Amino acid sequence: MMNVTGWSRGLEVSGGGQGVVSHAGLALLRHLADKTGLTGGLSRALASARILVHDRGRVLADLACSIADGARVISDFRVMSDQAELFGLVASVPTAWRTLKEIARAGGRADKRLTAAVNAARRHAWAQVIARQERLPGVRLADRTLDGVTCIRLDATVTFAHSDKELAEANFKGYGHHPLLAVCDNTGGEPLAWMLRRGSAGSNTAADHIALAAAAIAALPPAFRRRLMVTVDGAGASHGLVKHLDKLAARPGHQLVYSVGWALGEREKAALRLVPEQAWQIAIDGRGEVRERRADDACGSQACAHRACWVQEAHVTELTGLLREGPAGDQLKTWPSTMRVFARRERPHPGAQLTLFEAEDGWRYSLWATNRAATTKGWLGQNAYIDAAHRVQARVEDAIRTGKDAGLGHFPS
Repeated sequence: MMNVTGWSRGLEVSGGGQGVVSHAGLALLRHLADKTGLTGGLSRALASARILVHDRGRVLADLACSIADGARVISDFRVMSDQAELFGLVASVPTAWRTLKEIARAGGRADKRLTAAVNAARRHAWAQVIARQERLPGVRLADRTLDGVTCIRLDATVTFAHSDKELAEANFKGYGHHPLLAVCDNTGGEPLAWMLRRGSAGSNTAADHIALAAAAIAALPPAFRRRLMVTVDGAGASHGLVKHLDKLAARPGHQLVYSVGWALGEREKAALRLVPEQAWQIAIDGRGEVRERRADDACGSQACAHRACWVQEAHVTELTGLLREGPAGDQLKTWPSTMRVFARRERPHPGAQLTLFEAEDGWRYSLWATNRAATTKGWLGQNAYIDAAHRVQARVEDAIRTGKDAGLGHFPS
């Protein structure tokens, strides 16, 4: 196998004005791909008996770096090939197209080899993090950190297509694709698995979410698969997904806690009407502080502790008992027995539109379900933190936004 990482030997960084190059930061990303073993792994995955001028693993790694650098089409790849003094010998655009066509012809076998190469690079990178910090970063929940748990967040997004691309179809936002993605919250939204889908694909297709969850778990280094947290919003939640996650949670020697969005239907509305006021517990914000504001007629002292001077703006309560043992009987009998349903109410922001049900009392409601055990001790078992654990699902939006900036918004090319 040819030496695909020798380009960086003897490379120096200086600010003297000599040998100025553009896109210099791209060299760091390319060097990272080499140091984590990604480039070498891709080379082995795409090894060929033919004599090639350009190693296919090097070409694919360079394509990925170009996309992260802002490339919108394959022809933007020439940004690297035009700077041979920095990057060395780089493949041409036609060679990049040939590489992609060769991968497409290989089908599922190539996909498996490439996925294995990416996962091996992740294992190496995570090993370096643990060697430096002695553990993987925890999951941030308000003002607390949940250590020892690997958190996977699932979500869908819409990418627009301005031409008749494969699988592009009309959807509720326009025309394009409707991919699913799974990210690791511990490492700042690191992508674990992706699924390219038709633009008309459903948001809560159970089979797609189950396959994506399986791929995301398989992407994790084996040592981080035993204690998991899986979250998904209401658009992606389904009966099939919850049953599948409950089955994974029941495996001996494994722990999986899920938190999924829940629809506000008639049975939930009936249960909410039966919740006594004292059953609502105050919610916390992202800093772990109670969600409250000063009343309009509060006294002049900002440091006062008068109850009348403070208005609580968000509360949390559990609906499981009312839904399982309420006047209508067990309305959750087809769902896993370990599943609990919670509700959150908060004062709407100015201009927010409420449903007729919400307009009755002026609160906006959101519901979610989890298998977090009722016997959980400490802060993690408190309703406020169970709520916080679900609301941070919104962090996946940051990963989606970053992904679109780094190529997802234009894929497939």
